[in-house]
Amino acid sequence: MVGLLKKLERLIKWAIFAVFLVMIVAVVVQVFARTFMSQPPLWTEEVSRLTLMYILGLGVGASVLTGDLVNVDLALMIMPKPLRRFCELASAALVSAFGFMLVPGAWEFTQLGAMQTSPSLELQMQYVFASMLFFAVLLGVFGLVKFLEILLGVPETELTPHDPLKV
Repeated sequence: MVGLLKKLERLIKWAIFAVFLVMIVAVVVQVFARTFMSQPPLWTEEVSRLTLMYILGLGVGASVLTGDLVNVDLALMIMPKPLRRFCELASAALVSAFGFMLVPGAWEFTQLGAMQTSPSLELQMQYVFASMLFFAVLLGVFGLVKFLEILLGVPETELTPHDPLKV
């Protein structure tokens, strides 16, 4: 199970990397076209928005697992370990519950997209709206995994004050 989750996390990170590369190309084309052409291509703005949505939708789940989302580390660092563990458990449970609560609405939203197409790419909007479905599912799944890691006592790195000058 742990191996499967690590592979899923790695796949998500590579997908984010690929989507980010597409976003970079779209933005570079957009900047170049606005600077040197009289009429920039319309698709670049839409691709930029679409890729940003997929970066968010794919990245949130992995961020929960790695602890890269916004956190109140300063408050957690001064808490006694049992209270910190309880707060982390409650936080992971709430994040997971919230993610799973969003799934039905995200699924309905995705299905509504089948009746629409994007203006410049002429892409069915269900493929665009699916990014929110990924967001909800991955938030719920990785929140649950984080909850189980804390509950089962999987070793985690110790919280330390952040020094932005250290790499």
